Amino acid sequence: MKSARPLPAWLWLGVPVGIVLAQIGAKSASEEFYRTWLHGEFGLVENLTVLFLVFGVFSTLKLWSLRTAVDSKLFGPFALIMALGCFFFAGEEASWGQHWIGFEGPDFVAARNDQGEFNIHNDPLLETVFDQLPRNLLTLAALIGGVCAPILLRRRRRVWPEFRSRGVQGWIWPTAVCIPTAVLALVVTLPKKFTGDQVPRAFDFSGGETKEMALALFLMLYLTTLRRELQARAPS
Repeated sequence: MKSARPLPAWLWLGVPVGIVLAQIGAKSASEEFYRTWLHGEFGLVENLTVLFLVFGVFSTLKLWSLRTAVDSKLFGPFALIMALGCFFFAGEEASWGQHWIGFEGPDFVAARNDQGEFNIHNDPLLETVFDQLPRNLLTLAALIGGVCAPILLRRRRRVWPEFRSRGVQGWIWPTAVCIPTAVLALVVTLPKKFTGDQVPRAFDFSGGETKEMALALFLMLYLTTLRRELQARAPS
């Protein structure tokens, strides 16, 4: 059975470790440098989040185009749902291009938005559904799919994914390359939750932004691995 080449370690291990070290280094060097280059709407972390999600959309659209090579009838709808989810996540993170292009959104949107931005996940009425719920579901997916499932599958030494399976259990679970990023998403906000403001300056970077970036990278790695495996095995 043909299989895709593994993703490079610099991507699935180097990127999550590197972005944490970059923030620690920037905070240690200068608060101004950190806020200019790594934090906020124009910072590296926020823009990497959007970039990872754009690549996620690309992979899901490719999965959709190859859906006939998978026996499960749910694979096509799954690809479309993931594409819409990544697209929405990316659009909301970028405020639909507002910060890049500089356009002004409708006043009634800005007035209700707690950051004055053109998005709905910061709306007090809608944030439970469009911010907290997706974040919690992705966090749960990172725990179960990004950590528990890859370890269990590796212990069972199963060939993965199995596109000949008629059920979702053959291809739905992420592989081991998602573990470092999933762990980062699960732990990066914990220090401040347990210590409050008593965090050393070097580690006092935005855990929320970093978690969103880690969740976006988790999605990209998962979908990219699935796409590469399907492309390698699908009939030409």
